[in-house]
Amino acid sequence: KKGSRSLMNVTFNIKDKDTLLEEKLIKESESAGMIGLKGHRSIGGLRASIYNAMPKEGVEALVKLMQEFQSKNS
Repeated sequence: KKGSRSLMNVTFNIKDKDTLLEEKLIKESESAGMIGLKGHRSIGGLRASIYNAMPKEGVEALVKLMQEFQSKNS
């Protein structure tokens, strides 16, 4: 039902698209067991769906992965 839907879709982009960093991050997240980070098919970008049942540890794992990715790719 519409009233039960979560509003927790966090969307973002990596500015340096020439190096295909978004695709690289998607592959690394999938290797870490995180699926569905790829954004909308027509808009692109990245999207983390943090729905009602997502534990805090899952969000923390994504943050850690993204921080490590940034360190390696800056």
